[in-house]
Amino acid sequence: MELVSMLIRDHYGMEVKEARKMTIGAGSNTWMLRTERGQYILKNANINEANNPQNEPAFCEHLRQKGLPVSEFVRDLQGQFVWTHCGEVYHLQKFIEGNCPAWHSAPPWLLRESAQLLGRIHTALEDYTALPVGIGEGFFLHMTPQTALRSYRNTLRLAKRAGDKAIADDLNYRIELMKRLAIPPIEIRRLTCRNTHGDYFISNLICGESNINAVIDWTTACVHPVVWEILRSYVYAAPECGEGKINIVACVDYVREYQQFAALTTNDLQMMPWLFFYQIAVCDYYNQYYQSQAANREIYLKQAVLSTRLMQWFERNAEELSRTLCSLK
Repeated sequence: MELVSMLIRDHYGMEVKEARKMTIGAGSNTWMLRTERGQYILKNANINEANNPQNEPAFCEHLRQKGLPVSEFVRDLQGQFVWTHCGEVYHLQKFIEGNCPAWHSAPPWLLRESAQLLGRIHTALEDYTALPVGIGEGFFLHMTPQTALRSYRNTLRLAKRAGDKAIADDLNYRIELMKRLAIPPIEIRRLTCRNTHGDYFISNLICGESNINAVIDWTTACVHPVVWEILRSYVYAAPECGEGKINIVACVDYVREYQQFAALTTNDLQMMPWLFFYQIAVCDYYNQYYQSQAANREIYLKQAVLSTRLMQWFERNAEELSRTLCSLK
């Protein structure tokens, strides 16, 4: 509280009456502040290859000018949106009323509006300067079944050492899957890749009773294949996906809502489930859980377990989902 109060006083000339550290997410330190001028969010953001908080204010301003509900950042006394203290990066944004829904808790209206909003975001960013590449050709060069197999074997040793039998069982499934993984060739150049949020999913939506008030946390904004982000946003929001299952009809409806605001090619639709399946299959989220020093690192384990359940579903159903999605053209 003392450090936060000092930083806000020195950089914004405001007195903090109350500061509460928030616990959502695992990559940054974030505080909700109450001052004499109103409520704000102070974020101490990580900078790495994936996180670029210095780009966030201008990016959001571009979207705000196009009428999209995103974060509004506050300039400090020097006119800067992003500043440092002791080598740490900070920025301040206005507080937005509403709640962040839990994973797999989206009612029908939220699924519908989330899909539409993502389509609007992709369309609005077509004229924005190209962002760093997220899932691109480099991903497929480095993230292969062979490298995943080595990682899973190493993580399996950590799980056994820790006595984590359930995690060990999941890793054994992943190891066996890497030996038999059969996915159609993914040609990244044939997929629609656009500037996007980079981490668009239910936890980054601020919602009211029946509408989305804002999309937050744009530090990972990048260029992704849009179909990966569409399907990812669905599986973290739809209630049935909490059990690692996808309702194909409902998922196709979600994609149809997206298509009201942004176009997809036949190849996009065909490859959507295969791309998502491949990405979660070769990424070792369990190792991320074991290596993390974050206080709430359990979020990585939750993500890992969910992805394994989804892998089991995709192994049986990806072809059917792909075929059904192609009916949208």
